[in-house]
Amino acid sequence: MANYDLNDDFVGGAEKRAKANETKASDDLVMLTVRVPKQLRNRLKMAAAKSGTTNTAIVEEALENWLKKANDEEENRFTAFEDDGL
Repeated sequence: MANYDLNDDFVGGAEKRAKANETKASDDLVMLTVRVPKQLRNRLKMAAAKSGTTNTAIVEEALENWLKKANDEEENRFTAFEDDGL
């Protein structure tokens, strides 16, 4: 009888998720390295595992949302000056 570690299912699942989300050579991707608190990284890993997606997909979506919000706020700030009638 094989001796399975408690994390075997998690590791196997991670390998399947990685293969399913594997990038192709034609993808226009670059490596982005950032430092985050360990607790945040752990939460990201758990969220990715629970949702069946990758860390990259979650971070990419979060970054896109943050940048869109920042851009919208910037546009609203400039719009307020244009509408003051001066």
